Formats: sequence, structure tokens, C-alpha cells
Amino acid sequence: LYVAASQLTLPLADGKSQQPFYCRARHSEGDRYLRVVNPGESHPADAVPAVSIHPPSRDDFDGPYRNSTVLCRVVSPRSLPVAVQWLKNGALQETGVATERPVPNGRGGYVTSSGISVLESEWNAGITYTCKVDAELRNTSKAMECG
Repeated sequence: LYVAASQLTLPLADGKSQQPFYCRARHSEGDRYLRVVNPGESHPADAVPAVSIHPPSRDDFDGPYRNSTVLCRVVSPRSLPVAVQWLKNGALQETGVATERPVPNGRGGYVTSSGISVLESEWNAGITYTCKVDAELRNTSKAMECG
């Protein structure tokens, strides 16, 4: 009696979107096929992305242009593009914004990074920058930071 095993490892979202899978065993006495599915949802429909905001450090403003970037990191269970909006003192901003496509984080989720350019003079004036993803908001300003 001989036993052989094989394993296919995929991120959860990829595994759910590509099923069913078929396992084929070849043998001189006959081939066998097995249909493999993983029932259930890949993620709850109401899963909320995790949003974090990262202000610039004082050293980030060194250099001739005296500017930096406020970063927003979004971890989502979906690979679909995440709509990131930036606000400056509550006003929607469209210039100086850069948002990347989602990339797998290796744990079944996806990370989207976004940033907005910040002038040192605006940062020192206490302007509040807000990263908005769906109903989630994260704010930062010089006045909110320690040190």
C-alpha cells in the first residue's frame, strides 16, 4: 500500500474566487479525479477595512523643498481597489494625492497605500489632514502629535 499527498496553498480570496479545484491522481491501474471546494464565504460581506494614518516626522521636512507626505495604509479583505479620499481641514483634495493599487499582504488580505503631499508651512500651521475610506476616517495634524 502506497500513499501520496499533494497540497495547494493560496490566499483565501484567490482560493475562493478560483474554485472549484480538481485533484488528479495518475496510476497504471487507472486515474482518479476529485472535485475540491471550500464552502462558505471568503470574508463577511460587512468586513470593514482597517485604516491607519502616518504623519511625517520632523526630519522628513529637511531638504530644499520643505515638504513631506502624510501616509494612509488600508488593509482590506478584498482585492478590489479601495476608494481613498484626502481632506485638508475638511475640504476634499485631489491634487498632491497618490494612491497605489492593492497588493497582497501574505495573510489573505490586501494593502492599499495612499499619500498626500504636505508643505512644512501648512504642517506647522496646524492644518488637519484626513484619510477617508468608506465610513472610516483618520485624522492627523502637528497639534495631534506627541513631542
